[in-house]
Parts: sequence; structure tokens; C-alpha cells
Amino acid sequence: MIFDIFIMRLFLAIELSDKIKKEIDDQLLEIKKAYPQFQWVPANNYHITVYFFGEISDHKKIINQLEQVLYDKELFYFYSTSVDLFIHHKITIYLNFRREKKIEKINKNIKETFQIFENLVKFIPHLTLAHYKIPSKQQYFVLKKKLAKVIVDVSFKINKLVLFKSILGGSRSVYKKIHTFKLL
Repeated sequence: MIFDIFIMRLFLAIELSDKIKKEIDDQLLEIKKAYPQFQWVPANNYHITVYFFGEISDHKKIINQLEQVLYDKELFYFYSTSVDLFIHHKITIYLNFRREKKIEKINKNIKETFQIFENLVKFIPHLTLAHYKIPSKQQYFVLKKKLAKVIVDVSFKINKLVLFKSILGGSRSVYKKIHTFKLL
């Protein structure tokens, strides 16, 4: 007997409105012109990941558990603070936001509900803007200086979280909404 199990790559995220996506993208024009070689995330893919579940076969179970985690969570606001970068296997340029305890609590509650204890990295909400290969030390410091001068000033209300399916293909991922969770 052959079992056909459908696996999806799922993540819970803050979905940005088209207006906010455009505001962010417009404020990045100069830095994008200065670094056209970077792999800039298209504005239509902008989101803020709350939790990445990975490859999941039972998305209905995830939805049911998330409904229990999120049923009493209140809406909140996000305020951008700076554009920065971190280095792992490549550089990632991201938009940082002012600390918001409500989203930190949601992330913590998700980890507790799904009994995820191996990932003890502190949750820092951010919006990924671009990726590129690791630069030389001199290029890194020049880029860091330029990013410090980039101003992206946005604020917005978060009144829902969205469970997305990530579809990998070609050079860009495509994100499809699976379920929306309204916040109080």
C-alpha cells in the first residue's frame, strides 16, 4: 500500500498591507540603486515571520493548535527602527522594529504549545530585505555605514496573523495563505 502524504512548508507571519509594502520599498530606492547585485526581496513577498514550522504534513492540526494559542491575543503596533544586517552563510539585510512584548509572548506560547525546546534563540521580529554573499571586511564596514544612514519610517497595526505555505520554485519563493487568525 502506498501512502501519499502531502508535505507543506508552513510559517506563521505578520502580513503587511500593500500600502506599507510600497512605503518600505519606496524608502529603500537609494540603497537598492547602490547595491543592484544584492538579491532584493520583492515587495509583494514582504512579511515578518513569527514562527517557521518547516515541513508539515498535517496543517489542520497546526491551525487548531494555533487557534488555541491565539484566541485571546490582542492587536498591537509595529514601529520600524533601523536597517541592519547579520551574517550567517551569507549576509541578510533586514528592517528592525521596536521591541513589542505581545509578539514575543505569542512566539513563546507557540514554542510551548508545540513543545519546541531546542531553538532557544531569542525571537527578534524583522523584515528580510535582501541577501548577498559575505563581503570582505572593508566592504562589510562600508555597507554597515551606508545602512546606518538608511531611514525606513513605517508604523502599522497588527490585527491578524497569517499561516502561509511557502512554495519553492525558480529563484523566488511564492507564499500562499492557508489560514488567518484575527487578534482582539
